[in-house]
Amino acid sequence: MRVLHVTPCFPPTWAYGGIPRVVHALALAQVRAGLDVRVWTTDAFDADRRADVPARRDERGVDVRVSRLWSNRLAWRHQLYLPAGGPPLAEVDVVHLHGHRNLLNWAAYRGAQRAGLPVVWTPNGTAPRLERKQGLKAAWDLLFDGKVPAGADHAVAVSKAEVRQLLALGVAAERIHRIPNPLHLEEFADLPPRGTFRRARGLGDGPIVAYLGQITPRKGVDRLVAAFAGGLDDATLVVGGAARGMRLPVGEHVVYTGTLEGPDRLSLLVDADVLVYPSSDEVFGLVPLEGLLCGAPAVVSGDCGCGELIGEAGAGLVTSGFGTDELRAHIRVLLHDRDRAAKMVERGRRYVEAHLHPDRVAASYIGVYEAGAR
Repeated sequence: MRVLHVTPCFPPTWAYGGIPRVVHALALAQVRAGLDVRVWTTDAFDADRRADVPARRDERGVDVRVSRLWSNRLAWRHQLYLPAGGPPLAEVDVVHLHGHRNLLNWAAYRGAQRAGLPVVWTPNGTAPRLERKQGLKAAWDLLFDGKVPAGADHAVAVSKAEVRQLLALGVAAERIHRIPNPLHLEEFADLPPRGTFRRARGLGDGPIVAYLGQITPRKGVDRLVAAFAGGLDDATLVVGGAARGMRLPVGEHVVYTGTLEGPDRLSLLVDADVLVYPSSDEVFGLVPLEGLLCGAPAVVSGDCGCGELIGEAGAGLVTSGFGTDELRAHIRVLLHDRDRAAKMVERGRRYVEAHLHPDRVAASYIGVYEAGAR
């Protein structure tokens, strides 16, 4: 079977959040499963740079096609990806769209319709009109992507929270499949020694509390910074990520690193005593699960799929709301009770291996593709 994944961003691009990581892990697993896998993406990289990659390359068996963006600035500031070129739909059996409200998805969806190809859609939390520019998103839905939820042959929700989102959008229940995101476990097979990040950044001997990801209004970094007001047991809050659509919150005992990649990213996760993910409306959340693989227990918001998964795994503490007092109290519990934290990490690792292994997730998707191709 020949599948085309459509995503605006793909490694080595990390600054745009979790979808590039998810597509990368899934594509590699599907190659191992014997599929002919292609990816159509762009050269988006970060606020100031484009990815320095060829127009076509082989990524460990994945045929990656890269369309140059007309404007890197529009992509970063407004998520307006304007690709110079169309989707490579020749000799494709299934088109798999990732995310929502981007021109790549729209072009691939329209092309698939004309070619009579089945479409699988994994919005990964982007289907509702959340956070910023809701009027613009409504206009976009009217002109472009509004037909995708109703028209895709199959929609994949990565958590129960996203199932509810899709049902609210009118997607028929029989077309919704719940398949969790995979974790690229190879990345965590050879971790940096503990203390690497601490020494490199001169952070001393106190506890490290970490947040890793994009910094946008719904990610809750402002609440996390407020929880550190006046100090929190001599801990330092390390925030790794780029701000989009907001100013960096100012606070005591807070260190901002910008986007972290490769070994730097892993070394922060290894050195973190607690990893906090206070996001709202987050249907999955890779980072807390990645943190568990590096030894960091998690504190996450309870209104989202991330809290759902951490709760199922028993791998951290889940907040009941968005108050800074509760957030501070949960962090303090895990900083003080290291035996409890270690047990949470062990349960989390077992959960990831049992439920989020890329090969297991790839097999679930192959079943969806085969159903769509019939």
